[in-house]
Amino acid sequence: MTKRLIVISRAVQVESEYELKRLICKVGRSMYAREFVVACEGNLSARLSADRIVLTPAGVCKGHLRPEDLLTVNLSGAVVEGRGRPSSEMLMHLLYYRLRPDVQAVCHAHPPSATGFAAAGRSLEQPVLPEVVMGLGKIPLAPYGMPGTWELCASLEPLIPNYDAILLENHGVVTCGQDLATAYQRMETVEQFARILLNAEQLGGPRLLSRTQVEKLTAASPRYRASRPKITEELALSSESQEAETVSK
Repeated sequence: MTKRLIVISRAVQVESEYELKRLICKVGRSMYAREFVVACEGNLSARLSADRIVLTPAGVCKGHLRPEDLLTVNLSGAVVEGRGRPSSEMLMHLLYYRLRPDVQAVCHAHPPSATGFAAAGRSLEQPVLPEVVMGLGKIPLAPYGMPGTWELCASLEPLIPNYDAILLENHGVVTCGQDLATAYQRMETVEQFARILLNAEQLGGPRLLSRTQVEKLTAASPRYRASRPKITEELALSSESQEAETVSK
């Protein structure tokens, strides 16, 4: 009876792992279709267990991924299952899983508008859209670090504990979430915000939400009410700064 239960448990685990790999491939196709990545750019990962991560391989187009292409690595970065080389950005993914026990998936891409802001050295921190304030708070800019190295990890390390979406200077965007769908949807949100902000700037500049409006929005979001008071204050200060500029003009 015990052996049978072990066999059944293992079968369920294998099926669950395969479904996770299929989902990673599906998200990869979505990133490619929306032109968040081209050629072999970008990478995805998801937590399989406390000490194992499923990761996309290096040198494979995310629009053409197959479940058998994916690799399983441990938290030290050693490949425990699969063939080929893991993504060159593996260190960045592992950093997220070490610093954020709540994170179950990480998504890295180069969506054009958001990456344009990153290339211009501009964060997406202004309180403009209620959905962004409630869902992400601020989207900071991590200083440039050479891709695939500890230099990039060092620039991200102070930001990862407090932010679910980060721009990488002259590079792209990285998002995380409690599951792969959430991590990918946050990538979509960042790119949509960047597009809207570009349009607003062409029309004379965005009108920022007031401090009172920001505080109401963050109070309505359990995520920020409980765990991100610093971000709430920073967003409110951004609003006050714009109000002071308006008055001085």
